Amino acid sequence: MARTRQNRISIEEIAQALNISKTTVSRALSGKGRISEATRSRVRSYVASTGAAPAVRSGWSEENATHNLTMVIPDHFVRLDLPFLRKCMGGITTMAVQRGYDMLLCYTNASDTSQLQRQLANHKMDGVILSRALKDDPCVDLLRQYQIPFVVIGRCEDSTIPQADNDQVSGSCEMTRLLLRLGARRIAILTGSTAYMVTADRIRGYQLALGEFGIATDPWLIQSGIESDAQRADALEAVLERKPDCLLCGDDRLAFDVMRALHSRHIRVPEDIRVASLYDSELLLGTTPSISAVQYDAERLGATACRMLLDLLAGKQVDLRQVEGYQVILRDSTK
Repeated sequence: MARTRQNRISIEEIAQALNISKTTVSRALSGKGRISEATRSRVRSYVASTGAAPAVRSGWSEENATHNLTMVIPDHFVRLDLPFLRKCMGGITTMAVQRGYDMLLCYTNASDTSQLQRQLANHKMDGVILSRALKDDPCVDLLRQYQIPFVVIGRCEDSTIPQADNDQVSGSCEMTRLLLRLGARRIAILTGSTAYMVTADRIRGYQLALGEFGIATDPWLIQSGIESDAQRADALEAVLERKPDCLLCGDDRLAFDVMRALHSRHIRVPEDIRVASLYDSELLLGTTPSISAVQYDAERLGATACRMLLDLLAGKQVDLRQVEGYQVILRDSTK
């Protein structure tokens, strides 16, 4: 039976019919994102031929409000104990409850946004907070297609996207600068996936500090994409061969694991090598020696992101990029 104009066709149905990804469909319909004009035309022609409209939300109003917000979390985070995520979620939830909203969780990855698409299609929420800023994030395309307000935690290259962030570049730059002033000259940096904007910012801050001291960047001392124990072991092996005098770890979990690995190798900290982290948390409290780290208020960051989203829903003017500060804490691991 032919569809009527009142019927709706989902992004998933379009993707299956044309044998393309849901992200491609979303970008074609929204007019945003990098796809060919031929693909864009093909998607729109197919939708027109069905006599249906894409199943998107027509707009938020008090009458159709759910009083729910969704926090989107990369699915691999479920397997990790991340104090940052817990604290950030706490700040979001506290702010949401104060304003009469409840929180939903949604797990996604770069190739599967089906849970988010399902929540959007079923009008489960009034707004969305993305817990990590990704390069070419398919969630952004999906949210724009459904015309729902959202805020990203982290830095986005697209300045039209509302974003709450920590000053990662300055924090990384200041920590590296202090390590250089303490006498370190061959500082290796170990970080997570460069798909996350935060990783790029931390590496950028590190490189800026090296430049201030006239030290050329050694690409062999930059190890990124560390997302597993095996990758961490390989990265540590690679940088130790380059004889660094300091290891700068991208986050608390990596710093904790690196300290254990150095201990098992009988490498003393800080006598043989210094160690520092670009994120501080209670995870580092149990290490010996204590680890120097950049301290951010993750709970405050979450509250800021949630406040921005709620203000957008209320129709208020919002600064599209709001940045929280940091503090560098020097401890025994860098003496």
